[in-house]
Amino acid sequence: MEAKRFHGKLGEEYELFKLACSHFDDLQNTVGKTVKDYFKNKEKDEIKALEIGCGPGYTTEIILNSDKRTKVIAIDNESVMIEQAKIVLNNYIKDRVKLIHADALEFLKKQNANYFDAFTSAFTLHNFHKDYRRKVLEEIYRVLKPQGIFVNGDKYVLDNESEHKKALQWQMQQFKTQYTKINRLDLIEEWTKHYKEDNKPNVIMKQGEAAKLMKVIGFKDVKIIFRKYTDAVLFAKK
Repeated sequence: MEAKRFHGKLGEEYELFKLACSHFDDLQNTVGKTVKDYFKNKEKDEIKALEIGCGPGYTTEIILNSDKRTKVIAIDNESVMIEQAKIVLNNYIKDRVKLIHADALEFLKKQNANYFDAFTSAFTLHNFHKDYRRKVLEEIYRVLKPQGIFVNGDKYVLDNESEHKKALQWQMQQFKTQYTKINRLDLIEEWTKHYKEDNKPNVIMKQGEAAKLMKVIGFKDVKIIFRKYTDAVLFAKK
């Protein structure tokens, strides 16, 4: 079962993460634009998308707006996030998005093979322990249709150690600078702790290792299409 890393302040006030991540919107919009561009000339009545770790629904909304044919099944293992997403996605809940409180791997195992046209996510997979993440990726591959796409905006650690340290130091400084401005020293502590957890050997998601694993599983055209500091968007096809 996946770890719950967004209970407490980080989940309840996730919107404040944007203050310390100046490229947050650019990353999210890249995910949406990639989906839009891939399907714009394809004759489909419906685009079935799966999102793991929907959080408050920011990425979900962008995916829904990328193409009016898109319908999203969005899951998260934190109930506080699902409740926030219900508010953000209120206009879509009736007919275009289904929010599910569930463990990612348990949910995936219950889905039919070759069912989804797209997998989308942001700032989620890096939270998983490596063995759990691999199982999730294998299941994502299984449930995607042939030629289905994988678009993930996430913390893909730079392979060059010195470059990674520079990018990480920039992000840590952003936490200090931006949260000091709003007198939230507690968030500096919480986010710094979270990022240190991300860099532990059994969790860290390095760009090169991630791409290699994707190819071993069977994904094709694996490539980074956006990067700012610690964060990147990885694209692949089944």
